Amino acid sequence: MSGRRMTTVPEGRAVGRASRDHAIGTRVGDLPGLPYAGVVELPLLALMLLRGATYGAFGPFATVLLIRAGLPPALVGPLAAAAAVGTLVFAPTWGRLGDRHGRRRMLVMAYLLAIPAALGHASGTLLLLVPAYLLWAIAASAFVPLVDSLTLARLGGSRTRYARVRIGASTGYILASLTSGALISVTVLEWHGPGLFGAFACLAVVGVVAARLRGELRSGTGLSSRDGPGLVAGVRAGVGRYRVFLAGLALVAAGSNAPSIFTGPRIAEIGGSGWDIGLATAAGTVVEVPAFLVLPWLLPRLGSRRIFLVGGFLLGISGVLSAIAPTPMLLIVARLMFGAGYAWVVLPSLGAISSAAAPTEQAAAAALHFATQAAGTLLVAGMGVPLVGVTGSVSAVLIAAAIAAPIGAFVALRAWPAARVAAKAPAASVPS
Repeated sequence: MSGRRMTTVPEGRAVGRASRDHAIGTRVGDLPGLPYAGVVELPLLALMLLRGATYGAFGPFATVLLIRAGLPPALVGPLAAAAAVGTLVFAPTWGRLGDRHGRRRMLVMAYLLAIPAALGHASGTLLLLVPAYLLWAIAASAFVPLVDSLTLARLGGSRTRYARVRIGASTGYILASLTSGALISVTVLEWHGPGLFGAFACLAVVGVVAARLRGELRSGTGLSSRDGPGLVAGVRAGVGRYRVFLAGLALVAAGSNAPSIFTGPRIAEIGGSGWDIGLATAAGTVVEVPAFLVLPWLLPRLGSRRIFLVGGFLLGISGVLSAIAPTPMLLIVARLMFGAGYAWVVLPSLGAISSAAAPTEQAAAAALHFATQAAGTLLVAGMGVPLVGVTGSVSAVLIAAAIAAPIGAFVALRAWPAARVAAKAPAASVPS
């Protein structure tokens, strides 16, 4: 015996404390400044940075690239809907495959598929841009669920540490969108620049992930359990288990996706430039960084559900402001509010569904969460075709989606998933 006084904590109190710690994502290993935390978080931060760069390289410019190549603005919505269907189908597929065959393996495959899609966006030809746009949707549907589930597994399920790492994706998105805006405005690459930059960013991710994957292939690690339901049955069971919660998230996603899809065309409507598009997109993402960083302080004080509700209302307000902004500068202000709202709906909802899922279904749960983004895009597209056709402007779509966001937040809160008891244990043994 060391001579220290041994104390016994009543079982009920111990369980209550563990539940509280899991809810806010803080444990001993989560305390800032610990060497182990830094060692684990820095590589994940780099991966998040590159993931954000792949999205920011040409994502904000995709619809403008299509319109410049000759796509009628009224067809932007249907094309976005087709891409959303691809995401809706393939995101759960990537997630289930990641759980069964290793998340890093699937991540490398997805980014290899994304490289030709990015290059297609550099072509400037509508005949190549349209299939490239759809191929990108299929490949990119793997990025968020696989990286998020891998990150949460490595961090033991901690939402506090995840919030610190997640700022890498926002930072990468900011830097990439600004870089692509500069490539358009001040270089000879002009509108070919975003696609080329995106292909380079995808190749960089392949290199980073493949370096760790080589060790997994040699040792046979990184595989999860292959027991349980098959691909289709597993997806169906997951959707059935969280159907009301996912439906609410889809409405919230409509409020977040409408500005993402139509910010470029909206700025073009009011006479803005490619630089304005990049700046507006970056402005919204800049706010995500402090919004994520403040969450470890807000979560124990307000709780995940209240923060989620506030985020839904912020998305609604920003959508209305985006619709009525008469100048690019005011639209940029609206995007600032959008960034905070997006951060405050993503982390609480992702943490809720991840806490409710089994350790061997983390990628699948993250994929269902991400698939609601595609469902939201489908809702936006369904509203966009008639509204843009009748009004000739994207403002009506932005307002309609802004109304959907707070309604969806209330729906999701009524079916908020309960955390599994088994999820309280550290997830160090969960394969990646």
